[in-house]
Amino acid sequence: MDILEKHHSLFSVIVDFGKAGKILKEAKKLGATGGTIFLGRGTVHNHFLDILGLSEVRKEVLLIIIEEEREAALFHGLNQKFHFEKPHHGIVFSMDLKSCFGIRDSKCKLNVDNKGVRDMGYDAIFTIVDKGLDHEVIEAAKLGGATGGTIIRARGSGTRDKPILFNIEIDPEKEIILILSPNKNTDSIVRAIEKELNINQPGKGIIFVMDVKKTLGLYQGN
Repeated sequence: MDILEKHHSLFSVIVDFGKAGKILKEAKKLGATGGTIFLGRGTVHNHFLDILGLSEVRKEVLLIIIEEEREAALFHGLNQKFHFEKPHHGIVFSMDLKSCFGIRDSKCKLNVDNKGVRDMGYDAIFTIVDKGLDHEVIEAAKLGGATGGTIIRARGSGTRDKPILFNIEIDPEKEIILILSPNKNTDSIVRAIEKELNINQPGKGIIFVMDVKKTLGLYQGN
């Protein structure tokens, strides 16, 4: 295969605050050309911590676009050093990219054949809503069988009426809620979020689901 036309994957890591930089540094040693780190919050499903107001943990989300042929080595190398197979060490997962641009010395070829890809039985559910609705999304998702999620701050630019301050348009703050779900629970989780937050109504939010190709660090009931 020509070097300019290779399949790529989106390699994602969710870890406690302060660890993503170390993981990115190690990933570069294993062939990654770079990555992007987002700040987020993880939800902990624990009634006692809920009472104390400590049910949220600061997280970092690391996204790396990697050539598919390097993916296995990246999973193995990072797991050897950071032990994602152990509970509470983080979550790693990858998803196919259909196309991408701007990758140094490389151009994504369309991932349409999925040859050799093993179905891991998990989906990544992304919900984008206005700031302040993250807890409603998480609670709705739990009704559908989810055990928690990761919340990422963002800004929206698709609203029709933006607030104006001193004659300057302000992009409204948004929150992205990422939930990793077993395939069997995905439909019920999505339907619960849609119902509780009226997602089908204009301006209420967006939900999209992506197949997860490979995972590390996911445990049922955690």
